[in-house]
Amino acid sequence: MPVINVTLSPIPEEQKKELISRLVEVSMDITGTPEHGNAVIITELPLNALGVGKKTAAEVFGNK
Repeated sequence: MPVINVTLSPIPEEQKKELISRLVEVSMDITGTPEHGNAVIITELPLNALGVGKKTAAEVFGNK
């Protein structure tokens, strides 16, 4: 069973649903597993909890 892990900054619920759907679709195409045999784990990470160099990602990319 493919388990797809995605870590990103917080996104709206509708974007999460689309991301899950599209990732599972690609996984099904590549691995041949049925829809129910795929899992997606989304970890939302605030930009101030990620470092890029000596700064937080919020500082580098703007606090979105």
